[in-house]
Amino acid sequence: MNGHVLPAGNRKGRADLHETADRWLRAARALPAEDRPYAECLAAMIRSHAIDGMPAIRDPLEAAVFSLLIELVKAREGADGCVRLR
Repeated sequence: MNGHVLPAGNRKGRADLHETADRWLRAARALPAEDRPYAECLAAMIRSHAIDGMPAIRDPLEAAVFSLLIELVKAREGADGCVRLR
């Protein structure tokens, strides 16, 4: 995507989620060392839903946030996840 926003009709679907995860991992390098594992976990969470394709959500950021919320709710319920909420 080269930093440019694509019109909704040109979205690449699941590739957008992978690109978002890649950007978040690059951004994680600037975080303090103790926060990097959490950033890596968030990237993994959105990647786990890239295979879904999320055809109903065309905006890649919305799809990434939706994926994260699903994973956070699963973690809170005790399902497999890399974070445990209190």
